[in-house]
Amino acid sequence: MSSDITQFNIATHIDYRQSRLKQVDIQNPQLLGLAAVEINPTELCNRTCSFCPRHDPEIYPNRNLHMSLETVSVLVEQLKAANYSGEINITGFGEPFLNKQIVDIIRICSREFYTSVITNGDRIRANQQLLEELQDTDLDLLMVDCYDDAEQTQWFEDTLAKYTTPYKIRNHYDTGDVDFQSYGYNNRGGSLYESNEKQNRPCYLPSYKMFVDWNGDVLLCCNDWFRKTKLFGNIHICDVTKIWHSEYFVDHRKDLIDGKRSKYSACAGCDVDGVKYGIDSVKLWSN
Repeated sequence: MSSDITQFNIATHIDYRQSRLKQVDIQNPQLLGLAAVEINPTELCNRTCSFCPRHDPEIYPNRNLHMSLETVSVLVEQLKAANYSGEINITGFGEPFLNKQIVDIIRICSREFYTSVITNGDRIRANQQLLEELQDTDLDLLMVDCYDDAEQTQWFEDTLAKYTTPYKIRNHYDTGDVDFQSYGYNNRGGSLYESNEKQNRPCYLPSYKMFVDWNGDVLLCCNDWFRKTKLFGNIHICDVTKIWHSEYFVDHRKDLIDGKRSKYSACAGCDVDGVKYGIDSVKLWSN
C-alpha cells in the first residue's frame, strides 16, 4: 500500500485520528471513555532532536530499559477481558525499534487490537529485514517521522511502497529552530521550556487515553516525561479497569476537563493543546 500523505498535513492527520477514535465503543462501562492506549516500549533513542527532551542528556538521558513481552501480554489480556475496542499506539519516549523484541510486541498487540507504531525509521533503513518481519504481524499502521531532509523522505516513500504494511510519512525536518512549536509539537509537559500561556485551559487527554510505561506503570499522559505525577497504578499489580476508574485518576480527569492545569505539577507548565481529540469521552466523564 502506498502512502496517501507525501508532504505531511496536520489537518488531515487530525481528521484521520478523529475518525479512528469514533470507531471505538467508549461507552464500555469497564473502561468508560477509553479510546487509545499508548505504550512506551523503550527508554532508548538513537537521536537527540532539538525539539525533544533528549536533545540534552542532562535533561533526559538514555536508559537501557525496555518493555518486556510479559508486560505487553498482561496489558493485552487485561484489555481483552474488559472488552476494550480501542487502539494501541506504540511510541512513548524513545525509539520503538531499539527494543530488540519490538516485532513480537507489535504482533502481540496487533493480533487483538488496531495497532500503530511511530518510528524515526533509522533502524528500518539500516536493516530492511525488519520490514519483512513486519509483514507477518498484522500491523495496522507504520508511521515514520523523517527528521533529516527530502532525500530521507523519498527513500521511505520508495521503499515502503514495496511492502503491504500500511504506512504514513511525516516530515518534521530538524532545523534546530528554537521555536519548538514550529514543528507542530509541544513542550513535553514543560520539560523543554515553560509555557507563557495561562494554564486555565482544559485538557482531554486523560479522559480518552491511557499511557503505560515500559515497566507497566500507568502515567498521567504521554507528555509527563519527568513522571511528576504520582503513579496511577501498575498493571502487574492492579487491573487496568481498576486503575482507569480509580478515584485518583477520576479526580485528575475531571480537574483537567475543568481546565485546572495549575493544580498539577506535570500540567502547570504544559502547553499541549489537549482538546484536539476526546470530546465524546469528556461528555461521558462530565455527566
